[in-house]
Amino acid sequence: MEILDENAPFGAWANLWERKKDVGMKWAYCRNIRCYLNHLKPLYDIPISKVRTMHIETIIADLTKENPTTKKPSSKKLLKEVKHTARSVVDYAINNCDGFYKNRVVSVEIPTNAPKTERKALSENEQRLVFTTHHRAKVPALIMMLCGLRVGEMIALTWDNIDFENEVINVCQSAYNINSNDLAIQNTTKNGKTRKVTIPHLLIALLKKHKENSKGVFVTTKVNGIDMHSRSSWRRMWESYTTAVGASFTAHQLRHTYASMLYAAGVDVKSASELLGHSDIQITIKIYTHLSEKRKKISVDLYEKYIMKNYPEIQH
Repeated sequence: MEILDENAPFGAWANLWERKKDVGMKWAYCRNIRCYLNHLKPLYDIPISKVRTMHIETIIADLTKENPTTKKPSSKKLLKEVKHTARSVVDYAINNCDGFYKNRVVSVEIPTNAPKTERKALSENEQRLVFTTHHRAKVPALIMMLCGLRVGEMIALTWDNIDFENEVINVCQSAYNINSNDLAIQNTTKNGKTRKVTIPHLLIALLKKHKENSKGVFVTTKVNGIDMHSRSSWRRMWESYTTAVGASFTAHQLRHTYASMLYAAGVDVKSASELLGHSDIQITIKIYTHLSEKRKKISVDLYEKYIMKNYPEIQH
């Protein structure tokens, strides 16, 4: 193996660091690492000890204006991940050679005006369309919206996981990527915890009917009605479904809608966190806080309209 020093280019250290990170990690994690490193390609020919704050800030500034993949401004989350990746590569080099000791990536600042990735719940009209649009994706869409399952949990869901007598779903497994298209099942969820989620009574009858027509063990399948989805078959089904609905939304927005429904129904934050399967209650608190602020703004706007309507003389 080639021995690298402080004069070796950033790209050589990045490749070595990436190989170390790949060991034992899931395909999706490795894919994300490659994505962040791809944004750092302008640094690849610069000696690692010569990487300066301005180099990273230039990349961050360009990404803030436009992500070359999406052609839209990059989210603050992506910018932070790119910075963190650059810092990790330099730290790795510092820990493995004696030529330099300062990581200048630390001082890089993320623009305050970078857009945040906002996960929006479906509107009331979009929720009605999920209920009324006939499509083979209707059942999984309703399960995600009314029970809060993640996409991986939905794809891995089998009929044995549904307790019709007690009207609950045992969320105990999840599908994960093993390459760019194929999925496999792991006997755990994203946060490593299993959970029981109550199925709204109105969904039970639909699920029973769907089970009667099912040919396999999975609740949602490929077109043949038997095999578990791959990434591409899920994507095709979802694109077909949103076209039929006449509204563009992601499967994760259904889960966010579930969180919004829990909040609107007055479910306490601890119970909501358990139902959503969050690894940290702070995640749920953050969602509830955002929803509370949103409701407060709506209330203030309604108050404003009331004043304008009932006291028009104020305007003169």
